[in-house]
Amino acid sequence: MQDHQQLFQDQINSWPLATQNYHELSHVLTKEFKFNNFRIKLQYNPNRIISSSANIDKNAIKKRECFLCRKNRPVMQKSDSFDSGFEILVNPYPVFPMHFTIASTKHQPQRIQGQFQTLLDLAQRLNDCVVFYNGPRCGASAPDHLHFQAGNKGLLPIECDFSDWNKFHLSPLITSKNFQIHKFENFLRNGWMIEGTNTSELITTFEIIYNVLVSAFKEQDEEPMLNIVCWFEKEKWIYLVFPRKAHRPNCYFRKDGTGLLISPASVEMGGLFIAARLEDFNKIDKKDIIEIYDDVSVSNDEIEKLSELVKSKLQERGNP
Repeated sequence: MQDHQQLFQDQINSWPLATQNYHELSHVLTKEFKFNNFRIKLQYNPNRIISSSANIDKNAIKKRECFLCRKNRPVMQKSDSFDSGFEILVNPYPVFPMHFTIASTKHQPQRIQGQFQTLLDLAQRLNDCVVFYNGPRCGASAPDHLHFQAGNKGLLPIECDFSDWNKFHLSPLITSKNFQIHKFENFLRNGWMIEGTNTSELITTFEIIYNVLVSAFKEQDEEPMLNIVCWFEKEKWIYLVFPRKAHRPNCYFRKDGTGLLISPASVEMGGLFIAARLEDFNKIDKKDIIEIYDDVSVSNDEIEKLSELVKSKLQERGNP
C-alpha cells in the first residue's frame, strides 16, 4: 500500500468527520448525460456547498483564518510530507472516493507559475490518482494558500473515457514520437491536451501556454484564469489546460428561480458536475451544461488565436 493510501485508511478509521463524509459519499445520487462521443456526469453532493458558494472576495479572505495552514487545521487531520514544501492531506469534504488536498507548508498565494514540476511529480507519485489545479479565480476556495488536489482514477469522465474521446475531439498542433499537443474540438469546453515523457519539455510547453495567456489577457498582476487536470499513465504524463473567461456562469447569479448553484472548477472541466443542492441536481439538463461551459470557457475564436500563438512560440523554441 502506498503512503497516501495508508494515510487515507488511517484517517477514515480515526477521524469521525472523514468517516461520516466518505460514508455519505458512497450513497450520493448521480446521473449521466451523453454527448457526441463523450459524456458528462452529475453528482449531488450537499457537503460541497462550502466550496460551491465560497466567497473569494479579497476582503473576505483576509478576515478568515486559512484552513490549509497547519496551525488552523483540525487536530485530527493528519498529513504526509511530499518533497520538502508540501503536505498530503485527506480532504474531509470529498468528491472522489479517495480525495486529497496537497498543500504548501508555507502560506503563499495560489499560483502555478514555478510549481508545474510539483504537479508532474504528484501525478507520478500518486499514480492511482488524477491531480488537478484550480486557479485562484477558477474554483480554488483557498486562493491565498498554494495547493493542488488529487482524486482516485476512474471517476472523472475526461480521464476514464480518454482513449475514446481523444479519437474524435483533438486537433493536432505539434506531434512527435514522445510529445503531443492538441487543441480540443467540439468538446463544449476549449483547451489543450499535452502528452509526453520528458518533464523538461512538458514544463517548457506549459510555461509557453502560461505566458501566452498572460499576454493575451493582459494579466500582469493576476494569474491568468485556468484549470489543469493531469495524470501519469504507462510511463508518460497527460495534462489538460483549460483557459477560462469567467469564474462562475450566468446561472449562478440568476434570482428568478432558474438559478443553479454551479461553480465550475477542474472537476467540472473534467466532465463531473457537482450539484450541492438537490433542486439543482433535479433541474440540470444538457442545455444547462452547454450554457455553463460556454459562459466560463474561452470562445472558439479565442482558442484558435491562442493556439496559433502557442504553436508559434513552440516552433521558435524548437519543437519538443
